[in-house]
Amino acid sequence: MTRETLSRRNALKALAALGTAGPLVLNLSSLGAAAATTGQTDYKAIVCLFLVGGNDSNNLLLATDDTSWKRYWSARFRGATPIALMPPGTPATAVGSTNTVTNRKVTATNYPEYWGGVLPITPKTPQFSAGAAPGAPARTFGLHPLMPNMQKAFVAGRLAALANVGTLLAPLTKAQYQKPTTGTPIPPRLYSHSDQQQAWQTGSVEFTALGWGGQLGDVFAASGNASAINFTSFTTQGLTGFPVGGAVKAYRISYSASGGGSAVGIDLLQRTGSYNNSPTFLAALRETLLGNDADGNMLGRTYADAVVTSNNTATTFSTALAASQVSAPPAFINPLTGTAAGNALADQMRAVAQTIVAHGTLGPSRQVFFVQIGSFDTHDGQNDRQSLLLAQVDHALNYFDAEMTARGYGNAVTTFTASDFNRTFTTNGDGTDHAWGGHHLILGGAVKGGDIYGTFPTVGVDDAASGFNNPDMAGNALIPTTSVDQYLATIGRWFGVTNADLAKIFPRLQAFKTADLGFMKV
Repeated sequence: MTRETLSRRNALKALAALGTAGPLVLNLSSLGAAAATTGQTDYKAIVCLFLVGGNDSNNLLLATDDTSWKRYWSARFRGATPIALMPPGTPATAVGSTNTVTNRKVTATNYPEYWGGVLPITPKTPQFSAGAAPGAPARTFGLHPLMPNMQKAFVAGRLAALANVGTLLAPLTKAQYQKPTTGTPIPPRLYSHSDQQQAWQTGSVEFTALGWGGQLGDVFAASGNASAINFTSFTTQGLTGFPVGGAVKAYRISYSASGGGSAVGIDLLQRTGSYNNSPTFLAALRETLLGNDADGNMLGRTYADAVVTSNNTATTFSTALAASQVSAPPAFINPLTGTAAGNALADQMRAVAQTIVAHGTLGPSRQVFFVQIGSFDTHDGQNDRQSLLLAQVDHALNYFDAEMTARGYGNAVTTFTASDFNRTFTTNGDGTDHAWGGHHLILGGAVKGGDIYGTFPTVGVDDAASGFNNPDMAGNALIPTTSVDQYLATIGRWFGVTNADLAKIFPRLQAFKTADLGFMKV
């Protein structure tokens, strides 16, 4: 067998694999007959909102009782640019004025004093201090001051929080983590962005072709509905793991501020910024793929078929979206400038909303979506960067939830946050570094909102002088008390996945006490 034959055979295999490898070429999947099933009553969708870079959730959801707040303040109101938020009830301080809590003159809009105090929320279930006996004083909580819409959603019972969740192989204590022995279940490469993004989206820090969202979609694609292969799983991003299934193809949605969602066709030979623009390179690639006679060349025929099916699928998707227009997001006001600005996350959510409204034409009764915003990698400049990003999240989620409710999907769509990891509890001067367990939000009409689930951790770093030893924190990082597997399995159960299938998708579930954290209405 010649080297040329081997090369072409390998190229054919690679081209065939594009249909399952990831979102870059997800539109290459075979079109199939779109089984229109308008009027479905069993439709459900999940939307994974990934906060890229590791969101500092210590400033997203805060314990505000006196003991917790003193430890929080001690750790964060320090350094060149303090990152401590203001206590509940603190009035916003205008630029040029002095804040009565910090006694600092506010000289810019990136001062936490400028935003006012954290927004109080009252969980339905009393949250007690770790280790406290029943009947101990309830802890109090608040959300970041630039998330007023999420505060309203919490009060309305449409938003829940999940405390101290992270990647785990099995339950892990502080003592085990600090003095591991052979077999201690510590996840590998805990503080690596790429590895932890992979772990949150697929369950593994090693390369894997399947994501958790895609596998949830696979359960329903197995029903035999041909359209489910193409239109169950979606992403607004590039190569991401979460939406990739074994059967379903994570179809990539393009989005814009002016027009919402649109289909992405594929032409492997087009000149774009993603490919080598050299005319010599393109000519050589065409010759390699097509040769002199495309009709008599297996690789050429495969390539041509792939492009045709890609564009046919794109046409079907575009036609469905054109008939399913939704309202544009309201204007986003940058909280640091007070002026209207773009919000790419809201544009992504509009594209998702369009696709959901079009589901009756596209066919599947279950759909999975992946969107993202970042970067939350705030080693410095956290006050500027995180405040703007969380304000964009607040604006986009509020728009999306309202639009879905107005379209009759308010109880059928659940959106949840995910991120690489939390960040250190103490400041490094004007930012935070990589840590571990963190807090997340779940939004939708099927959510048992107005409550905090999981175990909210004890707040504060160890202090030898006072004898304080935080059982939930090692150094600067929270040790998760809830696993990502439990988090997503709870959503998967609401999605309609059986216990048997959940056990296959999340094989580590058996190591934990429960596979249902209770925050969904099943």
